[in-house]
Amino acid sequence: MQPTSSPSDDNDHVFLGVDVGSGSSRAALITSSGNLIAIHSTPFSTSRPAPDYFEQSSDEIWASICTSVKTVIALAKIDPAQVKGVGFDATCSLVAFTSGTPGTARPVSISPSSNFEDHNRNIIMWCDHRAKEQAIRITETKHDILKNIGGIMSLEMELPKTIWLKDNMSQEQWKKIGRLFDLPDFLTWRATGDYLPSRCSVVCKWCYKAGPENGESSSHVKNHGWPEDFLRQIGLGEIADDDCQKLCGVGNAGQRVHFAGEHIGGLTERAARELGLIAGTAVGGAVIDAYAGAIGTLGAKLNGTQATVEEASKRISSICGTSSCHLVMSGKPIFVPGRLSVWGPFHGVMLPNMWVAEGGQSSTGQLIDHLTKSHPAYSEALKMVQTASPAVSVYEYLNQRLEIIAQRQSLTDLAYLTKKLHMTPDHHGNRSPFADETMRGSIAGLDLNSDTVDGLAVLYLATIQALALGTRQIFAALTRQGYTIETICISGGLSLNRVFVKVLADVTQLAVVLPGSGGDAAVVVGAAICGAVAYESKLKGPESSMDNMLWDTMARLTKASDVVNPVKNADLQVFYENKYRIVEKMQQHQREYNKLMEEL
Repeated sequence: MQPTSSPSDDNDHVFLGVDVGSGSSRAALITSSGNLIAIHSTPFSTSRPAPDYFEQSSDEIWASICTSVKTVIALAKIDPAQVKGVGFDATCSLVAFTSGTPGTARPVSISPSSNFEDHNRNIIMWCDHRAKEQAIRITETKHDILKNIGGIMSLEMELPKTIWLKDNMSQEQWKKIGRLFDLPDFLTWRATGDYLPSRCSVVCKWCYKAGPENGESSSHVKNHGWPEDFLRQIGLGEIADDDCQKLCGVGNAGQRVHFAGEHIGGLTERAARELGLIAGTAVGGAVIDAYAGAIGTLGAKLNGTQATVEEASKRISSICGTSSCHLVMSGKPIFVPGRLSVWGPFHGVMLPNMWVAEGGQSSTGQLIDHLTKSHPAYSEALKMVQTASPAVSVYEYLNQRLEIIAQRQSLTDLAYLTKKLHMTPDHHGNRSPFADETMRGSIAGLDLNSDTVDGLAVLYLATIQALALGTRQIFAALTRQGYTIETICISGGLSLNRVFVKVLADVTQLAVVLPGSGGDAAVVVGAAICGAVAYESKLKGPESSMDNMLWDTMARLTKASDVVNPVKNADLQVFYENKYRIVEKMQQHQREYNKLMEEL
């Protein structure tokens, strides 16, 4: 991407965001008024040695980051000294290392297919589902810390994966692991050399306690820290005995975790050289990628009016990419009890004095890709795309095809093309609102014409609708408990898909706000906002309050590009209401089928 504005317009201060997604790292530069001036992406690989196993390399990811950062500096044609702050976000994947500094520590293999000898594969990805048994064991403890994740431990979190490593490695291999990081915190350690994890990572993914809460556990020292009785209960007593140093490098004694964007240190000489930046450049507390998307969107100005925190509490951030994450804030802790699983509330993981609840879908863009590319007519559709003028993506081609089919059938809305085709979107399990990884997707209504290009287009639409209906289920679980949701602030690759955005608005009957940075850039812009906060935090000093710093920066640097309002049509609303009821019935029927088969 070429620069869109000159950094000289903003006193030569620019801020760098680094976003590590599931398959690539991106770097972006914004000015001190929020203008995006350059962005670049570099891919990296994923190994899939067995079903449900997803493994990556921290060395490869860091190298891709360095390429992206150097390229974006060149694209923007700026002096590296103009970069005043750096923010990182990444997927919540588990990184294994020996103890030491970034210069002396070494990756430790997490890959059983190599007998844990291939140390290039030292990351268990967020979507890896190897730790099913360990997650069940944790849930069965019924420890009160699980209250913050709906009472059910997700196998996508870090503790089940940690226990899986302990269970499957030899004692010698297990002892080689000196540090286990959430990927965002690995990046700040690699950049600064300091073990200073973020509240976002350790609270959301590690069951770390930080901040006030109703129903406090006596296991927490001064209301903060790792719950040592919990660690002992789940078989990680030796980690508790060592003051939890193996977990992210931060123990309970004398340390604290950092707020999003809070200054944690400067780039080391080594990291600066590798990134093409200046040593000492301010680095801020990292965040999980979904939270970077929320930072890049929830404060967006509408019609030039800056939002207040109270108004933002009525917005939900929906980051829709490979997977989807829906984040909503509240000024008080609101729990979603029972078998309906919504993660949180988590205190201070984004804004210091706000609580965040998190609902998620394990596979969204991934599901659309899978069902589209595995369809028998995909090759034919791809040939049509390649000869189209002007050039379009295969998904825009399918969007156009849907409009043609709807016109041919004299339908008032293309939604009605799926009147007899229904789907549940749980092909990779259900993260929210049921926290049931055993659930699977299902399709009802296929016929012998389903293998045509038109059949592909309608199946693609049914997939989008199923994902939107699953999103509505999550929103319903949140609002029943007292969260207020009036507007969706969307980001991620699917925010660029106009049919997806329209269907989401119509299914939820909520306005969808598109970010001014461009939907696919909003996450990395959120990381860059953390870089701006890091610089301001550094200037104010280590004792300065973080209370309003991030929100003021979010509200100042972000704006909306467009708002997609739902169609207020009674027939369409009844159509989607019936589709919603059908999804619920299909999910219930699947449970009944599974119960019948378990009796064999």
